[in-house]
Amino acid sequence: MTKSKASKTRNRIDALRAVIDKECTAPTCQESGACRHEGEKDAARHMLGRLLEKLKDAAGGEREERAQMWAEIYERGYDAHGSTYRQGAKHRAGQSMKERAAGIRADIKMARRVGQTPLVQEGPGLVSQALETYRFDPIGEAPAQIKFRVRIGAGYGSIDIGVDNIPQEWGWTAEEVADHKGGKITRWRRTQALKDLEAELKSIGEAYNADHGSNIMTDCFAQAFFVFVESDDPGTLAWRAEYERKRRDRRA
Repeated sequence: MTKSKASKTRNRIDALRAVIDKECTAPTCQESGACRHEGEKDAARHMLGRLLEKLKDAAGGEREERAQMWAEIYERGYDAHGSTYRQGAKHRAGQSMKERAAGIRADIKMARRVGQTPLVQEGPGLVSQALETYRFDPIGEAPAQIKFRVRIGAGYGSIDIGVDNIPQEWGWTAEEVADHKGGKITRWRRTQALKDLEAELKSIGEAYNADHGSNIMTDCFAQAFFVFVESDDPGTLAWRAEYERKRRDRRA
C-alpha cells in the first residue's frame, strides 16, 4: 500500500476510538443524566472489536478468518446430552426484539459511517502487504447506493436484514443455462463481494442471538430468534416490477 494513498485517508480505528472516547456535551443529555448517544458508542465498540480481531489475523487464509470470526461472535459448545448452546457477544437476557433490531441497525449504520475512510495507518504495526487485498469491512465498503432494511419477522421469531439497490455489475453475474425444455434461461449468481456483504450482515445479527439447547437429533430448536439476510437478483426484481405493473393496470 503506497504511502501517497495512506496520506490521503484517515484511520478507521482512530475514527472509531474518537466516537467511543468523545465526551457528550449535548445539553439534553447532561440535563437528563443519561446520554442518548450511548447506543452509537456501543456500536462503535462492537465494530472496533471486530476490526481489531480481523486485523490481527489478516495474513491468514479465508477459511481460518471465517472460523475465527464465528468463534468471536459466538461462545459455543455442547452439554452432556449433546445439545448445542451458544451466546452472541451482544445478546442480553430479557432483551426485546425491538431492542435487538435497533442494535443491528446501529451496527450497520456505524459500519457504513466508518467505511467512508479506508483502514490505513502510516505508522508501523498496522500496515502490511496483506492489508492491500484483505476485505476488512464489506458493509462499509459496499457501493453507496445500497440500502439496508432491518425488520422483525412475522411472529417475532426472526429478524430480516434486507439489501436493496444492489448494482447489477457489483453484486451479480449472469449465467446462461438450459432449462428442462432445452431452452436457455438466465441464472443469476452472487459475486464474492455480495457473499462477503451478506456474511458480515449475518454475523452482526447473530451477535445478538443465543441458542439455549438445540439438538437436531430430537428436532429441538431453542434459538432466541433466526437471522435472515435477503437480496433479490435482477430477474426477481424484473418479475416483481412486471407483476406490480399488471396489478395497477387491472385496477385502472
